[in-house]
Amino acid sequence: MRCRLATPRLSRKAAREAVRYVEKALADGYKLNGIPSAIEEAARRYTTDVDPKLSRGAFQTRVRVARSLYRIKPKLPKNPPPVDSPAAPQIGGTPLHAKIVQLQDEVLRLTKELRQTHRENNTADIIRSVVGTVTTAPRGSIHWLGDSTRPKGKPTPEVPILGWADIHAGEVVEPSEVHGFNAYNMTIAEERFTRAVDKGIELSRDHHTGFYPGIVANCVGDMVSGGLHTELLKTDEIESIPACIKVIDWLISAIERLKGIFGYVYVPMVCGNHGRTTAKPEFKRYYQKNWDYLIACMVQKHFHNDPKVLVEINPSNDVHYRVYNLRFLLVHGDMLGVKGGDGIIGAIGPIMRGEIKKAGQSAALGLEYDVCIMGHWHQELWLPRALVCNTLKGFDEYARNQLGAKPTRPSQPLFFVHPVHGITARWSIYVDKPGKPANDDWVSVFDRTAA
Repeated sequence: MRCRLATPRLSRKAAREAVRYVEKALADGYKLNGIPSAIEEAARRYTTDVDPKLSRGAFQTRVRVARSLYRIKPKLPKNPPPVDSPAAPQIGGTPLHAKIVQLQDEVLRLTKELRQTHRENNTADIIRSVVGTVTTAPRGSIHWLGDSTRPKGKPTPEVPILGWADIHAGEVVEPSEVHGFNAYNMTIAEERFTRAVDKGIELSRDHHTGFYPGIVANCVGDMVSGGLHTELLKTDEIESIPACIKVIDWLISAIERLKGIFGYVYVPMVCGNHGRTTAKPEFKRYYQKNWDYLIACMVQKHFHNDPKVLVEINPSNDVHYRVYNLRFLLVHGDMLGVKGGDGIIGAIGPIMRGEIKKAGQSAALGLEYDVCIMGHWHQELWLPRALVCNTLKGFDEYARNQLGAKPTRPSQPLFFVHPVHGITARWSIYVDKPGKPANDDWVSVFDRTAA
């Protein structure tokens, strides 16, 4: 059996003393319903002058008990101070009290912002401690690509440039929803990325000069699906973190292969919109709120001490670099400052307008370029001053149902830069399973009169 100790009963003397303090506050001009009230002011005085250990809430309880138990109520003063007296707060408090409340609100707001800043700084410190700092490589020519002098009997060394764009790892495309034209999941994504690397090596080694000082592999963003839209949250095969881990492994393996064949590898990396972790785009610290940034940092960390691999990430989320005399700008393509499209020419209009705006901005910053490389638009376009990379994912439900776009095969770009002639050969590396080989006839002539 449990015994409960009785709470000591409030004495009449303590009750009268509490009420007297309320009466003093009333005499000084405080109102029972004012802000602060006479009871609140009395509690402040009593706990300050008489009993610091007593809480203000306990004092107010004493006043209520005095009324209910002993019928002791505070007596209103016979001659209260005038309403406009500084000692007599009006309803809502005096102007001084209003100013105090305003300052308190400002202190609370600033305290909240300071805490948020500390949290963000702590997060940034944690990221730096885990994946290291962002390396901003010096702009200009990539001097470490190797010896580009031409030995006797060898062709002029060119630089192959690859684009790895819009992998969307984790996303699923159901064949039945696109009339069987395409299918996509993590297994197919790995197969296609491997095919992009293999075919890039094969085309460079067996179908071009075969003599290169190094290679550039552009990582153009949207490496993971990221669950950006509600439908992706429901249908993605795996979550963002497992997808990041997979893509990190793919990229590291691919760069190691390129290094073994081409000697030197330059890897500029930018973040796409699908990797962002915010519901809407945020422009401050954009790259720090993006799964693509995590992928880039882990790849950079892996090759940190490798003199033959340079992974470049910039807080501006674009990368300017030069190959021979040709200047490149790498962006994802979602922040060109344009929207919309056209039913006839599709996305070419906004892309061209966006490239013009980007060129003007870059020139004003002293960062002129000759070619802008981007992804995002899920199609391959070779424009006068822009290369738009296709997506590894290929034709999907959004392109069919929302855009009414014409289905195209998934591909990734490969081109070569000559020290004199600039961009020479250009290839589309098709990453889906190859179809049946063509017949033996290398050319056929149709006789229309035969029928």
